[in-house]
Amino acid sequence: MLRGLILGTALIGMCVSAAAQTATGIIEGRVTDASDSGVPDAKVTIENQLTGVQQSSVTSSDGIFVKPFLLPSDYRVTVERPGFQKYVESDIRVSVQQTVALKIVLKVGDIATTVEVKASAVELTTSSATVATVIPSKAILDLPLSLSGRNPFGLATLTPGVIASSGTSIPWISGGRNAESEITVDGTSVILPENNVSVNTLAYTPIQDSVEEFSVVTNALAAEYGRTGGGVINVATRSGTNAVHGSGYDFLGNSDLNTNTWVNNRNGAKLAAYQRNLFGGTIGGPVWIPKVYNGKNRTFFFFSEQSQRFRNGASATATVPIQAWRDGDFSNLRNGSGSLITLYDPLTVFCSANCDSSNAVYSRTAFAGNVIPKTRFDPVAVNMLRYYPQPNATPNNAFTYLNDFFSTGKSTSNDDKFDSRIDENFGSKFRLFGRGSYDNSMASARLEPRPVPAPAATRLTT
Repeated sequence: MLRGLILGTALIGMCVSAAAQTATGIIEGRVTDASDSGVPDAKVTIENQLTGVQQSSVTSSDGIFVKPFLLPSDYRVTVERPGFQKYVESDIRVSVQQTVALKIVLKVGDIATTVEVKASAVELTTSSATVATVIPSKAILDLPLSLSGRNPFGLATLTPGVIASSGTSIPWISGGRNAESEITVDGTSVILPENNVSVNTLAYTPIQDSVEEFSVVTNALAAEYGRTGGGVINVATRSGTNAVHGSGYDFLGNSDLNTNTWVNNRNGAKLAAYQRNLFGGTIGGPVWIPKVYNGKNRTFFFFSEQSQRFRNGASATATVPIQAWRDGDFSNLRNGSGSLITLYDPLTVFCSANCDSSNAVYSRTAFAGNVIPKTRFDPVAVNMLRYYPQPNATPNNAFTYLNDFFSTGKSTSNDDKFDSRIDENFGSKFRLFGRGSYDNSMASARLEPRPVPAPAATRLTT
């Protein structure tokens, strides 16, 4: 089965007051003097410490500032106001869908004097009642996940109130059904419309190494999440920075490296064949074209690719015609209880009674000896019959020859996917990013007949 999925998303982020469903965070705060009075018209500069991108605003008459739509990262906040010393606070962590509240006290003095502090415990934000837990980048990259796709959503169970759901990437959140939770990637829902009553389908799962972090909202959902009856998982994908970074990995699982199971040893069976190879890599940084363009502090890219090759032992049982049936000889055709089945010639239909009424009775003549002459064989059927294998297994039913064929081989599953993202910062009040994702999966099975043929089938007679 071949399935291709292309998911492309483009968002324009502008410094507006309206809040939207995005995979970003907010820094808000109040700037005061020593007497706890608000300082108006103070210039507040918020700088992403990894990209160098700066955004500025001024405080209100009460000394309040709010800066939304900040990508998950570490930030530096600088506050300047004539008559006060310059204030700089670094290493302020902004996480996806979270608000960081700051209380900044300016000291009277020369603006040439700078007061530098490291980020400490932030105040409890009172602007939102949402209860959420952030799964950071370090946990996503360092904690072990199943090699079956390295699904990052498996880490959602680190959040209290979240229970994994078998057979799906959508977990149970805070008592809600697994098929009713919402998952967004960079602010865009990846839940397909219901294909069944109260059943949601996940359209795309990002590569583990493409995820910067994600938050799990378990309670007091904001109004922007209007269609979920469970919780919400908000994913923010990674973007490039001013430094070029890359990674590569290859995870190998092979039955040749494993010991046989106790049950197999007890029954004299070999360990089933198993090979899984999952490999990929990432690269990100500023867009740089020699002698043409330098995107430092402005334009960034990130690309992640992952491929999987899976091989596993497989077997199949089927019912194929015995040689006598191939020759048209159905003299021993029986049902499951052993009773003979008579074949009638469809070309011999005739009226045998009440032919002039609506109750006419029609009859047919049976094939002589229940054998179909070869002159009546359809050439298309004869050609198709060449592709049916010969029986090679003892049937489950001696009368019908049910399951008289057995084959073994390998089932194969290939998957190739990538995530790409580009960020462009036009200025303090205008930012654009685009992301494209692709997933192509193909599964098949290659089976071969059992090499040891079964004894020739015995014709039953009465």
